[in-house]
Amino acid sequence: MSGDNMTDWRTGIAEVVSTDTEEEVLIRGRKLSELIGSLSFAEAMFLLLTGREPTKAQARVLDALLVASMEHGIAPPSMIARCYASYGTSIQAAMAGGIMAFGDTMGGAGEQLAKMLSEEITNLSGDMSDAALQALASEIVGRGGRIPGYGIPLHGADPRSPKMLEIAHEEGCFGPHCRLTELIEKEIERTRGKPVPLNLDGIGAAIILDLGFPWQLTRMFLITPRSVSFAAHYYEEQQQGTKWRHLGADDITYES
Repeated sequence: MSGDNMTDWRTGIAEVVSTDTEEEVLIRGRKLSELIGSLSFAEAMFLLLTGREPTKAQARVLDALLVASMEHGIAPPSMIARCYASYGTSIQAAMAGGIMAFGDTMGGAGEQLAKMLSEEITNLSGDMSDAALQALASEIVGRGGRIPGYGIPLHGADPRSPKMLEIAHEEGCFGPHCRLTELIEKEIERTRGKPVPLNLDGIGAAIILDLGFPWQLTRMFLITPRSVSFAAHYYEEQQQGTKWRHLGADDITYES
């Protein structure tokens, strides 16, 4: 079937069934009515995205990443959700506004790192030895410039990254992408004389690649849980009764 035919839609993701004998929704060929109550949200997400159920280990690691990504205080995206609440805007607009605030500078660095890791690991042509990964880490850092996924303004070191690495190790999901991010972190400190710790964007990128997801999905694993945060901030702001969040005139420098 030609990809140029804009009236033909094809999907292997889901099918809606409505016949004289059956009312059902099929998710990757599985009956949704049978998945309800038997799969966790993380397991269902894995199935929907990959077409297969995760192992219990993979499900625990993915669930841990979703929890780790859920909240990070009144940061710019949650500020937008709170502003929307004070303006009388709907909750879905507030959640969408927070999501749309993520970009290459904030919230999107994981995608940049995941693309790089995926391409660099592929170029190793199967040699995943520690020596090969160490040589690659040295080469990456030696190129200079900022490496996405490292450093975080609000912390000396991101408290979420070590815990995610610990869980990945525990569940046997610590693969070459996670190992490469560790080696890059050590190489940065060695060559620059100061630590620039792996942040959540960085560990999230490595985790999703080692779980078998493509790098193109990276941002979704931050956006999905953080949307819950936007709803929480929206509702809290509503309860506080603010009416017009804004910058005071004294906080603005007017230039002629």
